[in-house]
Amino acid sequence: MSITLAIAPAFSLAYQRYSEFRPGDTLRLYVRTSGPGTGGLFYAIEKDEAMPDDAIFEVEGLRFVIRPADFWYFDGGQLDFDPTYGEYGFRFFNPRLAD
Repeated sequence: MSITLAIAPAFSLAYQRYSEFRPGDTLRLYVRTSGPGTGGLFYAIEKDEAMPDDAIFEVEGLRFVIRPADFWYFDGGQLDFDPTYGEYGFRFFNPRLAD
């Protein structure tokens, strides 16, 4: 199974600017929850290695990987960065999840 995810070059470049991630790094994108009860859903990111069934996206020197268990959240989504908000300008939107 494959997924579609649009990762803007500005998103990758901002992670290189505001974090210690560097070209050649592999970064895992995954789903997290926060708050009481079911809480809210959001994406998280950390250095990792690619697994055989991962979806892989290479953007501006960074390699983003997603495990199949998290495809439902990212499939059809967009990761972008708005420089107006500096280090807080990271955005994720998935029209499939919006109701």
